[in-house]
Amino acid sequence: MRMLAAASALALVLAGCGGEPAHGNNEARGGMSAENGHHGPSLGPADAHAAAHAPANAHAAAPTAHGAGHWAYADQSAWTTVAGVCGQGQEQSPVNLSSAAPMAEVPDLAPHYLPAAGTFVNNGHTLQFTPENTAATLMIGNQAYGFAQFHFHAPAEHTLDRRAYPAELHFVHRNGQGQLAVIGVFLEEGAENPALGALLAGEPTGQGNELATHITADLAALLPPDRTYFAYAGSLTTPPCSEGVRWNVLRTPITASPAQIARLREVLGASSRHVQPLNQRTVLLGA
Repeated sequence: MRMLAAASALALVLAGCGGEPAHGNNEARGGMSAENGHHGPSLGPADAHAAAHAPANAHAAAPTAHGAGHWAYADQSAWTTVAGVCGQGQEQSPVNLSSAAPMAEVPDLAPHYLPAAGTFVNNGHTLQFTPENTAATLMIGNQAYGFAQFHFHAPAEHTLDRRAYPAELHFVHRNGQGQLAVIGVFLEEGAENPALGALLAGEPTGQGNELATHITADLAALLPPDRTYFAYAGSLTTPPCSEGVRWNVLRTPITASPAQIARLREVLGASSRHVQPLNQRTVLLGA
């Protein structure tokens, strides 16, 4: 078992460096997209981890809905009825992260973010910002991923040493092969966050695309300076829970005032998936 875990961890690092990633069966890895012929997760209608529109610098086609049906955080046991991978997958997210995770020379995590204009929507599951046109990218080693969108969860989905932060921000990226990489950022109570304040000032007045607002988001200001991160192979955290997602969860949180945290929780409600078994995976910690 430890040999399999080590092999999985090595494959993760090689994938970030541009090497050949490990491939499981097509269903577990999201299958083959009929639109673009690339391997990558099939994405559900909530678009909680997918772009509603492909960014200009992404070469893959835009994610499409695959009829995952209706689902709710209050009844996660029912997710298997709308997406079987949620109950059958072996590399599901989120997971508990440990400060004692093995240190490793993982690929550098280098977001190249600029302020971006786009739409901010409450889709009934999260608050999501989707850029209209941006050159923002994430470099993991020599692999480039185009920025697709960001969204929030409250409380945080990943836990650190079994502790749940008040909220978590996910930056979703997609490369030219349709593969997803997500940066997870914890939010903790502290000083007021001007970038988050600007987002909340442009908060939609209700749910649905017809009530979406047009804002400019300062992406870089929503990241901590420290790029030390936990790396592991995981999945979407909403139906259809497709696997094959590269997770990069930053160890250092950003702060938000108690009022800002309270507002996020009020709007989002309980919007996090339960922690999933790690199984044979290894979580690496490195900068």
